[in-house]
Amino acid sequence: MTVVAIRRAIGTSGITLLVALFLLLVPAAARAADAEVADGAGFFSAEALGAASDLILSIQSLYDRDIRVETYADVPEHLRDELARDGIDKFYDDWLNRRAKTLGVHGVFVLITRTPGRVQVGVDKATQRRAFTETDRDALRDALVTAFKARRFDQGLIDGLKFVRRRLDEYSTRERSPGVPVASATGPRINP
Repeated sequence: MTVVAIRRAIGTSGITLLVALFLLLVPAAARAADAEVADGAGFFSAEALGAASDLILSIQSLYDRDIRVETYADVPEHLRDELARDGIDKFYDDWLNRRAKTLGVHGVFVLITRTPGRVQVGVDKATQRRAFTETDRDALRDALVTAFKARRFDQGLIDGLKFVRRRLDEYSTRERSPGVPVASATGPRINP
């Protein structure tokens, strides 16, 4: 069917409606694609990936923060010279930061490789300053490493995402009510 035939079939206002609908759905579809864990190493079951996607989408909608998890079976061939040159800590930090910048992640980014075994967690500066601190980042990494060493990959992923959500919720709660004054026992009484 040609464009002209489509126009005749649905009319000009129908095309306008279709274009508007398409423009509304594209950002939502792109956002949903970001919510999926990119599990190149095959650590997680389909059920865990579905649950993780749901958790990530809820975090994005509630707290306007991105969560991205990428796994690799090993360091990609084109990056191995960089690993040898820079050393493991600098290499993983740089790799994670490049990936996060490329994808536009504003929140928490988790990069995992099977060989060498590594869990690297990064948090953008705005999120780290206000909602998910370095201590939280380290706790998330340690929890993932512990679960993965026990070969509990699915549970580690889900528990890790729940931890991120809890921390963001705690921050959000503090922001909404930074402190509620408590009445003193020796203060004035209010008679009904």
